[in-house]
Amino acid sequence: MRMIEIDAAACATVKDFCSVLKEEIRAMPGHGDSLEAFVDSMIWGAAGMSTLPPPYTVRVRGLRGGPVAAFVRDLSNALGQARMDRRDRKGEDIEIMLQMRK
Repeated sequence: MRMIEIDAAACATVKDFCSVLKEEIRAMPGHGDSLEAFVDSMIWGAAGMSTLPPPYTVRVRGLRGGPVAAFVRDLSNALGQARMDRRDRKGEDIEIMLQMRK
């Protein structure tokens, strides 16, 4: 499984974090910064908005609280929920995880 490491300590804002994540998942131009945009592209494969194929794990380290940590936590939860939804609806599991490290 591919491991992607992101140092959130280098991200001053949620927008900075989203830019790094989009680069790592090979997001196409026009990819949004919302939780929904990442769930759509990473789990549901919406309109080919990212080109990194599963399986992969994104490990985010350097979280110290604040808006970036909250966004990462919410995204991790949203991706996990979307994986369960996809399994229930389509019988498929998309092996993508987002792990938080200090």
